Parts: sequence; C-alpha cells; structure tokens
Amino acid sequence: MTTPYSLENLIQDLDRITRDDDAAAAIVAAAKPLLAKFVRQPDCLEAKFKKRGDAAYGRYMLHRASRFNITAIVWGPGDNAKAHNHQTWGLVGVVDNEIQETRFRRRDDGSQANYADLEVAAVLKNSAGMVSCLVPPDDEIHEMNNMTPRNTVEIHVYGKDLADMPRLRFDVQTRTVKTFASPKYDNC
Repeated sequence: MTTPYSLENLIQDLDRITRDDDAAAAIVAAAKPLLAKFVRQPDCLEAKFKKRGDAAYGRYMLHRASRFNITAIVWGPGDNAKAHNHQTWGLVGVVDNEIQETRFRRRDDGSQANYADLEVAAVLKNSAGMVSCLVPPDDEIHEMNNMTPRNTVEIHVYGKDLADMPRLRFDVQTRTVKTFASPKYDNC
C-alpha cells in the first residue's frame, strides 16, 4: 500500500521548489508531477472544499504563502471564466470530472489600449488527474468552461494570490481587453 501524498506534502515540496528557483518555467516543470500525484487521489480534499458557491463557482484558499498559493476551485455545470491572463506562473490540476480549457496566443503586442487580438492555440478536455501549466508571458491566457452536467473540482497553484490582483479579461470576438480582479475566496 502506498502512502498518500497529502496537501502538507505538496506544500513542503512547493516551498522547496519556489525557494530554490524563481524561474517560472523551472517551477512549473518541477511542480507539475507533484500536483498530478496529489490530484490523482480522489480523496485529496475535504468535502467542504468540493462544493460550488451559492452564486458562482466555489473558490477556497487552501494555503497562502509569499511565493505560492494553493486554492480549490469548484465549477458548477455551465460555469466558466472567459479568456483571462494570470501575470504569474500557474498549475491547474483536475481532481474530479473534467473541464474544457481553451488556450490562447496573443497576436498583437499589447501596446494599444483596450485592444487585444487573440487566436486559439488549443482546445483541451482536461479530465481527472490531468495538470495544465501556465507560464507567462507567452503561455498564460486561457478560458475555462464546465461543459458537463456535474461539478468539476480543481486545484490551482499560482505564484501570486490572484484575489483583488488586477489582471486582464479578453473578449475574443470584439478584440477588446479590460482590467478585472478575482473576488475574495469563499472561506477567507
């Protein structure tokens, strides 16, 4: 019988990785197999972190540190996050169900206010156990859609706390971009 890979194990490993290296690509490469190991355990999260929010998808802070944060996100059927960036490295691991992730590449140089020209780089169906990587500045824009009739549970790991942090939301059809900030977490 193998020993479970706990949230505490993940935190310890991420602390070591982010202390030893500050390059986004290196952090993501080292952390991806660890997050995959964690999310492949269906019981890796307490039940209270697997519930959709009352008005929107659920957002739960699991660990907050100066060099990284770990959150649980619960997408209800039909929930989505339109194309957006992160301004930090990130990993998204699916614990339960699946999520459609559309990855984008920016074609313009970002110099024109309120304008962004995005092209679809890939449309992925991420299922339980899979981990998606975000590495700025060129590979961090995506859109998430729960196209299924059940909740999708994910673990997100980012190099910064995204709550209230100004980021960009893109409207692909109109080629516009606006600043937004993610709301506070449901548990803090």
